[in-house]
Amino acid sequence: MIPRHGAIAALQKFLSKHADNRRIHGMTIETITRLARLVLDTNCFVYNNKYYQQIRGGAMGSPFTMTLANVYMWEWE
Repeated sequence: MIPRHGAIAALQKFLSKHADNRRIHGMTIETITRLARLVLDTNCFVYNNKYYQQIRGGAMGSPFTMTLANVYMWEWE
């Protein structure tokens, strides 16, 4: 499980390093960061017929979470 704040910070640093004029394929780093937070903050799941909102880490098996974890680990190394 990756820490959300650390992962977002690593994502921003990664994007800044690889951006042209603070943009990635036309999207600003701020927009990508906001979308990343949206994905992390709106993950819900059902357990024993009750709905829960995930408040730590990211969704298991999510392609975005796997990519974000790789960016975080790249920065951490």
